[in-house]
Amino acid sequence: MPSTPAKATARPLQAAILLSALFFLARVAGLIHVTLVNRFLPTPAAEAFYAAFRLPDVIFFITAGGAMSVTFIPIFTELLQREKEKDAWRFFSTVVTLMGGVLLLLIVLAIAFADPLTRLLNPGFTEAHKAATLDYTVRMTQILVPAQLFFYLGAVLVGVLNAYKRFGATGWNGFVYRALSIVAGYFLFLILGPMGFAWGVLLGAVGGSFLLPLLSSLRGPLAERFQFRPSLDLKQPAVKKFFVNALPIMFGVSLPVFDQVVVGYFASSLDEGAVRNLTTGNRFMLAPLGIVAQAASVAAFPYLAADSASGDWTKFSEFLRSGLRRLLFLTLPLSILLILLAQPLINMLRGGEFGHAAADETAIAFAFYCVGLFAWAGQQLVARGFYALQDTRTPTIIGSVLTIFFFIPLCAWMSRFGVLGLAYATSIGAAAHFVGILIALERRMNQARYNAPLGLKKIMGTLLRTGVACVAMALCGLLVSSLATRVLPDARWADLVRLLIVSIVACAAFGLCAQKFAIPEWFWLRKKFTDQLARRLKRTS
Repeated sequence: MPSTPAKATARPLQAAILLSALFFLARVAGLIHVTLVNRFLPTPAAEAFYAAFRLPDVIFFITAGGAMSVTFIPIFTELLQREKEKDAWRFFSTVVTLMGGVLLLLIVLAIAFADPLTRLLNPGFTEAHKAATLDYTVRMTQILVPAQLFFYLGAVLVGVLNAYKRFGATGWNGFVYRALSIVAGYFLFLILGPMGFAWGVLLGAVGGSFLLPLLSSLRGPLAERFQFRPSLDLKQPAVKKFFVNALPIMFGVSLPVFDQVVVGYFASSLDEGAVRNLTTGNRFMLAPLGIVAQAASVAAFPYLAADSASGDWTKFSEFLRSGLRRLLFLTLPLSILLILLAQPLINMLRGGEFGHAAADETAIAFAFYCVGLFAWAGQQLVARGFYALQDTRTPTIIGSVLTIFFFIPLCAWMSRFGVLGLAYATSIGAAAHFVGILIALERRMNQARYNAPLGLKKIMGTLLRTGVACVAMALCGLLVSSLATRVLPDARWADLVRLLIVSIVACAAFGLCAQKFAIPEWFWLRKKFTDQLARRLKRTS
C-alpha cells in the first residue's frame, strides 16, 4: 500500500499560514542574532562574520543543496504517487550517500585552502588596513564550512517531510537553528571572543537544521519515517533524472543564489563597515520576504508537483496564477511600508559598535533592497513552477545569463555609489530575473502539450491596480513620516511612535484604495480574515 500523508496539512493556505507563523519566529530570531553580532563585535570582526558565510554558501549550492528540495520533491512525490515507496527510499539513500560524499570532500578542501579562497571572494580584504578583517574571515570560514554538511542533510530530510505535506519541521528548524546560534554564540563569545559567534552557528546547524527534521521524521507515521541505507546505485532512473535536474543548478550562477556573493565581492573594496551594513540591510529585507513569500512558495510547491505529476495542467496554471496575484498584492504594499519605516526600524538597533552612522547607512541599504521585495517574492513562486515541471535548466540558464552579462557589470558600475548603489543594483537584478522567468513560463504553458497559459494580463491587472494603491499609500506615509520627524525627538520611544503612526496611516490609505479600485485580492484577503475571526469567536463562545 502506498503511504498517505494522513497528518498532512490539508490545504495550501493552511500550510502557508502555518509556515508564515514559524518563519516569523525564525526571522525574528535571525534579526536578534544580527543585532547581537553588530553590537558586540568590532567592525572588522563583524565584517568578517558576514563575509565568512560566502565560501560555505558557494559550496552548499555547488552540491545542489540550495535546490535539494526543488529537485528532490517532484521525483520523490512522483514515486510515491506511483506506489513505488521502496524505489523512493532507495532513491533517497543514493542521493544522500553520493552527494554527502562529494560535500565532505569539498569541505576538507575548503578548510585546507580557506586563505586563498577567501582572498579570491573578498579582494578588498587584501588591502593592508583590512588585515585583521581578512584574518578573522579565514578563521571563521574554517569553522562555518563544516556546517554545510548538516544544512545539506537537513535539506534532504525537509524535502521528504514536505513531499508528505508535513510542514512543521520546515518552519521550526529555522527557528531552532537561529535560537541555538544566538545562545551558544553569545556564551562562547564571552569565552572565545568574536570566534564564539561562528562556533554558535555550527552548533545551531547541527541541532536545528539536522537533528530537528531527523527527529520529526522518526516520530512521524511508520510509513513516512526516514529510511536510509548507504547506496551508490546510480542505475536507478530516478537518480539519473535527479542529476539531470540538479546539474544545471550545481554549475549555474543564477541570480537568486549568487547575488550576495557578487555584492560582497564589490563591497569588500568599499569603506570599512560596508559589508556589515549591506548584509544587515539584506537580512532585514529577507525577514518579511521569508514570512510571506517563502512560506507561500514552500507550501505551494508540493501541490504544484502533484498537479504536474498527474498532468492536470489547467489546475496547475490556475493555482500558480492565483497564488502569484495574491503574492504580488501582499508584497507590493509591504515593500512600500518597509521603505517608509526603514529609518526608524534600523534606528532601534543602535547600540555598542553599531552607531548612528552605521544605522543610517544600513537604513539606506534596507530601503533600496526593499524596492525589489515583490520581485524576489514573485520569482520564488514562478521558479517553483518550473521545478514542479522538473525543469531546472530554464530558470538556471536565465538566471546565470542575467548574473554574468547584466548583474555583475551593473554591480561593478553601481559600486561607485557605495552601499546605496549595490543594494539598488540587487533590486534591479531581481526585477529583471522575475520578468524573465515569468515570460518564459508563460510561453511554456502556452505550448500545445500544456495548453494552459498563466494569463499574464490578469497578473498585470493586479500589479497595476495594486501599484496605484501603493502610490497613494506612499504619499500618505511620506507626509505623516515627515511631520513625525519634525515633531518627535531623536529617541527610541519616538521611533516606535513613528513606526506605529506611519504604519496605521499608510495601511489605511492602501486599504481604502484597494476597496475603491475593487481589487479582487483585497476582497479575498478580507473574506479570509473575517472567516477566520468568525471561527475563533465561535470556538470561544
